[in-house]
Amino acid sequence: MYKIAVLFVSIVLIASCGTQRQLKKSFTGKPVSSLQKTFGEPTTIIKTANDSVYVFEKDEELHSTEISQGKLTLDPIVTPKVSKTERYFFNVRNGIITKTRFEEEYERKN
Repeated sequence: MYKIAVLFVSIVLIASCGTQRQLKKSFTGKPVSSLQKTFGEPTTIIKTANDSVYVFEKDEELHSTEISQGKLTLDPIVTPKVSKTERYFFNVRNGIITKTRFEEEYERKN
């Protein structure tokens, strides 16, 4: 049981780090103009003592769907409708991107 739990946690960590690593490789060390070409205008710009944090958001509605159980059932299982928000954070110093971060948030809709 312990091996299965460790395997599951490691798979989740590897999958969740994929987007973060891609952002870091694609944007770190590049000028701010490359962000605007890819993401458009930032949702928020937060000024800090040394640098600025550019925040970009993408919202997506995920519709409910029926989960197949592989057999005939009277009561189907249906996933709820959710709103998915992806937030991209970029630390910018002197017009150059120094750090990237990525967050996903799911909000259940009724």
